[in-house]
Amino acid sequence: MHIVLVDSVAPHFVAQIESMGHTCSSLSSAQRDHLVGNIAHADVMIVRSSVVSADVISAAPRLGLIVRAGAGTDTIDVEAASEAGIYVCNVPGKNAVAVAELVMGLMIAIDRKIPAANADFAHGVWNKAHYAQAQGLKGQALAILGLGNIGFEVAARAKSFGLTLHALRSADRSPIRQQKIEELEIQLHGTHSDLLGVADIVTLHLPLTVDTQNIVNSQFLNHMKPGAMLINTSRGGLVNEESLLQAMNERDIRVGLDVYSSEPTEGFSEWTSPLSGHPNFVGTHHIGASTHQARDAIADGALETIREYERGIPPNCVNIANRPLGECAIAVRHRDEIGVLAEVLSCLRTAGINVQQMRNEIFEGNASTAAIATIRVSQRPTVSTIRSLEKLENVLRIDVLGA
Repeated sequence: MHIVLVDSVAPHFVAQIESMGHTCSSLSSAQRDHLVGNIAHADVMIVRSSVVSADVISAAPRLGLIVRAGAGTDTIDVEAASEAGIYVCNVPGKNAVAVAELVMGLMIAIDRKIPAANADFAHGVWNKAHYAQAQGLKGQALAILGLGNIGFEVAARAKSFGLTLHALRSADRSPIRQQKIEELEIQLHGTHSDLLGVADIVTLHLPLTVDTQNIVNSQFLNHMKPGAMLINTSRGGLVNEESLLQAMNERDIRVGLDVYSSEPTEGFSEWTSPLSGHPNFVGTHHIGASTHQARDAIADGALETIREYERGIPPNCVNIANRPLGECAIAVRHRDEIGVLAEVLSCLRTAGINVQQMRNEIFEGNASTAAIATIRVSQRPTVSTIRSLEKLENVLRIDVLGA
C-alpha cells in the first residue's frame, strides 16, 4: 500500500511503515495546503491536525483508510468518507496522560502565577508579597466536562492533589466507566448550572460538535463562581473568546488555554490572541499531546491500525455501525467450500433482500469443517426464499434469528 503522512512525523515512524512493506510519502507544509493535488495515489492517509474535506476524499480514488493520529475526528469529513466506503479510525487514549499533565500544569501556573513571576525575574523584579497570594489547589472543587480517557486521567491526578471531583450525570455510561467514577469518588450533578455552581475549577475535555460549539458562552460563564478557573485543552471552538474575555474582565475568571478558536496552522509564526497579555490568562501553544511519550504511543497505535486494516478488521473505527442493522438475521451453516456464500448472496438478491451486515466464521477441526455465516438483512425472508437457500449445495441449515 502507499501511505501518505499528511502531517510531519519522526523519521523512525516512516522507517517502521516501510519495514512493513509499504511505500510512504511525507507531505511538506506547501503540499498540506493543497491536499487535493497531493493524495491521488494514497491507499491510506495518516493525519494529525490537517483538515480532510469531502474534496480531499474525492481526490483520492484509491483511499481505503484515514487514520487520525489522536482521538478527535472533527477535522475529517466522516460523512463523505462513509459515502465513499472509507474507514475512519482514530487512536484514542494514547495522548491522555500528556494532556492531563498539561491540565495540572496550567492549574498550578494560574494559581501560583508562575508565568508572570518568571517574567518579573527576567526584568529584574522581586515581588514576593504579590506572588505569595496563591489559593492552593487542595480542597478545591474541580468540574470535569467530558469523562473520556483524558477526563479520567485528569481526575486521577487531581484527586492526588486533594481536589474534590465533579462531573455531569449521564445515563449511557458503561459499567466500566461507572466503576471508575465510584473509585475516584466523582460527584455527579444533573445540570450544567448545578455543576458549574460548585466548581472552583472547570476543565473541558469534549469533542467539537454542533452541540458543543461555543458551549462556553456568556450563560455558561455566568454560572461559574467569580474568580473561578477555566481550563481548555480540547478544541478552541468550544469557547466563545469574546464572552470569555468579558468574563475575565467583569467576573475575574482565570483562564488557561492550549487551544484557540483561531490559531496558526504552522509550527512557527507571529500571532496574537485577543487574550494575550491579560493578567488572568496563561496560554500554551496547542501542545497538549506533544510529549515524546505521547507521540511514540500514538505512532504505535497508528501502525497497529494499519496492520489490522490489512487483516480486514481496523480497530477504533468511528464510521462503522456498532449496532445490529436490518430486520433480522439469517444464520447459514455451510460447508467451508468455494462459492457457497456467492450462491447465498445471489439467492438473497433474487428475492430483493438487502444484506446490511455479514460475518462468516470457520469451525475448528482436523478434517474438512463447516462454517456459519450470520447475515443481517433488510427484511424477513419468505418461506420460499428459505427453501431456496436450504436447497443450495453445501448449505447445511438455515435459521432465521430475531425476526
